[in-house]
Amino acid sequence: MPAVDRSAGAGARASLNDATGEVVLPMSAYWYSDRENVLVNSAVASLIFDCVKNAGFTVAPWGGGGKALQDSRYGQWSRTLAARNGAMPEIRKIPGVMDQQPERPKLSAEHQEVEARCTTSVGRAGLPELLEGLVGDTSIQNQISDIAVGLTERDPEYLAFRQSWENCLAENGLTLTEQGSWSLQSSGSKEDEIRVALLGLDCKDSSGGARKPYDILAEYQAAQMKDHQAELNALAEEKADAVERAKQILRDHGVADARL
Repeated sequence: MPAVDRSAGAGARASLNDATGEVVLPMSAYWYSDRENVLVNSAVASLIFDCVKNAGFTVAPWGGGGKALQDSRYGQWSRTLAARNGAMPEIRKIPGVMDQQPERPKLSAEHQEVEARCTTSVGRAGLPELLEGLVGDTSIQNQISDIAVGLTERDPEYLAFRQSWENCLAENGLTLTEQGSWSLQSSGSKEDEIRVALLGLDCKDSSGGARKPYDILAEYQAAQMKDHQAELNALAEEKADAVERAKQILRDHGVADARL
């Protein structure tokens, strides 16, 4: 891990939405939001369907919404969601831009081949895939995110928070599912999973607050961003251009601006 002075990012904070489970960090500005990702994927799907139609086959437009998983890298942090889901991450529904279509009948082998060929030929249609954590992604934004995660896990304040939390768990008769994890053992019943998750949150609150590791992560991200702002500014423009191009593709396919 490179040496990064966390104080250079002092004051940076994560935004945690207790009701939806969404986490926004400083580097989130350089990835597609959940909504933007639905727009871009819908635009790509529309171009694939154009290709299939040009090959003489009829396809139903892809429709419906998307889904996004609550960030749970440091375990459950939302009291609202813990009371409903226990430790299970919330899955958010992202509204779609095209109406959901009925399920299609089974496709012929030729039809399947055409769709596969069109998917390959269209690819991403020049629209970048700006999603955190993609395998093999060596971009500057992914490097910053990965380094921030690694440094957070080595940070003295994070380690003190973690130790205090584990001490509190032991005092309350709670046990980790395995060393170093953020998961807690329960009897398996829904009621007990919720009870254990809420007690785990009580311990986080007494150790400095469930948001503390996210705020440390935010500061490590912000500290690195200062040295790469020109590259990140260019990336922000690339992202904005990609989202606008996706919107135009969808407009060209009959999607009203009110849905974009």
